[in-house]
Amino acid sequence: MKTFLIFTTGRTGSDYLNSCLDNVKNVMTFSGYFVYYEFFRDKNEYIPTKKLLDDFFKKYKELFSFNKIENIDTKINIKKLRYNFFRRYKKKQINRKDFIQNIYLAYHVTLGRKLTDKTVLVHHTHNQKHTEEFLKDFPNSKIFVTIRDPRDNLRSGIYNWFKYDPKNLVHMSHVFFYIRRIREDLNYILKKKNKKLFIKLEEANLEKTKKKIFKFLNLKFDKNIYTSTLASKTWKSDKVSRGNLISNRYNKSGKINKSIDMEKWRKDFTPYEIKVFSLIYHKYRKFGYKIKSIYFKEKIRMLFLSSLPFSFEKITFQQKNFSLKRKLKNYFFYIKRVFYLISVIIRFEN
Repeated sequence: MKTFLIFTTGRTGSDYLNSCLDNVKNVMTFSGYFVYYEFFRDKNEYIPTKKLLDDFFKKYKELFSFNKIENIDTKINIKKLRYNFFRRYKKKQINRKDFIQNIYLAYHVTLGRKLTDKTVLVHHTHNQKHTEEFLKDFPNSKIFVTIRDPRDNLRSGIYNWFKYDPKNLVHMSHVFFYIRRIREDLNYILKKKNKKLFIKLEEANLEKTKKKIFKFLNLKFDKNIYTSTLASKTWKSDKVSRGNLISNRYNKSGKINKSIDMEKWRKDFTPYEIKVFSLIYHKYRKFGYKIKSIYFKEKIRMLFLSSLPFSFEKITFQQKNFSLKRKLKNYFFYIKRVFYLISVIIRFEN
């Protein structure tokens, strides 16, 4: 069986890609995110099959009923899914590679879909750790990489999560994580020798992009790729997006909807911040994003100003409900962000 994974570099439409592939002929996806290897100590361990399924269905029950994050009720019959699993896999012990393959196969059959010699498995790994583990089991996997203008990505990752969960995410730990992720996830995936297809969010719904996806999968074109579903049920977007991120960007013909502001980051970031992010995320130029070069004198200036908070970082210091421990933690991650920015600047990359 050929395997593919979807790797995201932030809020770049990876869930949307997964949902577009959900109802495509000969493609097996899943109705949400799960960590398949966490039940095993390593890739060679075998554990009782029945206990594994009990633990898996208990931990990830939202994938088969109402999923709060994805904002959809898939209504999948777990008893039927379990039955279909044991129809194919009859051994009392199982390793993690056999588990992920068979849970996908059982899930696919439970949804009433047919298996053929062309059927491929597409797993959404989300981050570096999960990707590394998946590639240990399936080293020859091809990789879909979803990307987006990094400044737009950063704006969405900061402000949308702030709105969704202000109690926990209006904090420098989240800010530092997100600033760093957009850069380091791209650096990580560029080093992988696996065959890759980079999909720009700004072009995700265009016909040329859809055709590239099928060429990469080595499958015939299926018009179902234009319909976003999870477990064959229409999916409008997760709650963090507050509306379908993709459908709002395009009109019925698949062209950019000019009434949508595609560059809100220009309003939400200061000119200095935009220059800093142009330096941090300069590698995104290779995908056609218009990111200006930053010259030596400006980099020196950035070094002196790197300890000053960004506009969105100031919000974290204005929170009045922080305990002393949370305040100290906020400062700790702010210092980490300062040193991270300095470390990037002194490399004098561009």
